[in-house]
Amino acid sequence: MLDLFGWDVGMSTLAATLLVFGALILGLIAQFVGEVRYPFHFVVVGIAALLGGYLGSEALGTLSTWGPEFEGLYVLPALIGGLIVGGAVDAIVRYSTDGSYMAAPRPI
Repeated sequence: MLDLFGWDVGMSTLAATLLVFGALILGLIAQFVGEVRYPFHFVVVGIAALLGGYLGSEALGTLSTWGPEFEGLYVLPALIGGLIVGGAVDAIVRYSTDGSYMAAPRPI
């Protein structure tokens, strides 16, 4: 198990790396959908998705044993938590910076 500064994370290093890469992928997907006004939008959404994925895996994963488990990471609860928290933060950041989910037509 991964141990950070004396705190047991509850998953292995490989599972934590998978969680980080999954959160960054969710952030990059959000960056390329619609019109984004903030240049590092994907970083904010990725951090939120990482937090939501970790909380989903640890909170929802330990309450029930549904879905596949990979070295301490409950995959489906982590995916659901990452999508919910990442999506909420994406909507808040996007609309507070005058972005939209629809891309404006550009001249050729």
